[in-house]
Amino acid sequence: MAAVGRPPRATIRDVAERARVGIATVSRALNDDPGVAPATRARVLDACEALGFRRSSLARGLKLGATDNIGVAIMSRHAPVILNPFYAEVIGGIEEVLEGADKHLLLSSLKRGGDLLALVNEGRVDGLLVVGCGVAHEILEQLRSAALPVVLIDNAFEGLPSVVVDHQAAGRQAAGHLLAGGGTRFAFVAENLDNPNFRARLDGFRTALREAGAHLDDGAVAAGGDSWDGGFVAMQRILGQLGTPPDAVFAANDPAAMSAAKAVLARGLRIPEDVALVGVDDIHLAAHHAPPLSTVRFDKRGLGRSGAGYLLERLAGRDVPALTVLPTELVVRASSRSGDGPR
Repeated sequence: MAAVGRPPRATIRDVAERARVGIATVSRALNDDPGVAPATRARVLDACEALGFRRSSLARGLKLGATDNIGVAIMSRHAPVILNPFYAEVIGGIEEVLEGADKHLLLSSLKRGGDLLALVNEGRVDGLLVVGCGVAHEILEQLRSAALPVVLIDNAFEGLPSVVVDHQAAGRQAAGHLLAGGGTRFAFVAENLDNPNFRARLDGFRTALREAGAHLDDGAVAAGGDSWDGGFVAMQRILGQLGTPPDAVFAANDPAAMSAAKAVLARGLRIPEDVALVGVDDIHLAAHHAPPLSTVRFDKRGLGRSGAGYLLERLAGRDVPALTVLPTELVVRASSRSGDGPR
């Protein structure tokens, strides 16, 4: 029995014959040449739809110098990044905007700055979104002078349009909430302290405590390493070196907070009765943690949408803001006290 193959793809010649025009006219109509009469363009588009014809973005790119591909490079020490719920939501926001503009998302998870520069110079993308703050200063300098339009997400650098979160505000909000809940012995845990966003959250937290007359001891600040158990390791370190356990803990992000909670509970302490706990990000799992995690929320999809929108504006030759800062809000759940009950 003869194998049944897929029907051959329609070609630009098939479209031309059906629309009763030349091949050159089809190409001009598909590339929005203003010299093509509206009625002719309509016949070409009708023929494309009837035949299921899709123009090749590669061929179009060779002719017009455009690919319709938008590069999304995620700089992270976590691997694979697609499993990180924070990045998944940011990418979701990017995808919403690019789909609406009929652009293709080309995702790359990178750990070396040289790989990022290679992506810029390969000619596979029309513009680049760089997500995350793990990019060396000298690499950002080169991106700033590159011909390819670049927008930063969750990172800021002078001369490159940047969309960030008010990380200092996140730390201040966490401090205010823990203070209002009766906290007196404070701690901060993170996966690492090299991350400038984590450092900004710590700085906001420390500043707000100091302004309220409270203190964050240096021995109560710890990083546990770049793994999903980083918060657990950091919390164990703090519990081991402090004579009296902290009663109010701020974590640099939700995964660190949820991981730290395991160390608190393993020590026989209760959350929030003995230790109140607050994270940052409000990832989906935060509300389903046991106990549900108090956190500082911001619009993760909005980060992606804003960055992608600005890149499309740049590709169209329009100016965009140099820096966009998204606000944060406190979300109180069962891992901390609201401040209206006994401590």
